[in-house]
Amino acid sequence: MPVGGYDPEDLDDKLSGLMEAKGRDPSNWLTAEEIAAWENGESLVDLLDEDDIHELLQKDDDPEDDESAAS
Repeated sequence: MPVGGYDPEDLDDKLSGLMEAKGRDPSNWLTAEEIAAWENGESLVDLLDEDDIHELLQKDDDPEDDESAAS
């Protein structure tokens, strides 16, 4: 469902970039079936739940921080 004022394609591109960022595994947020659907063109906006989207966007602040925190 589109959100007023936002282009669903832009949102999907942003989420896709975050999912594919260095050191991140899409299986942290998607099941195998959802990954297959995503690879076949399904929108991440439709596949991810609200909490997962918030988590991805929070981690967008600085993905390098995730790596340094693990050290």
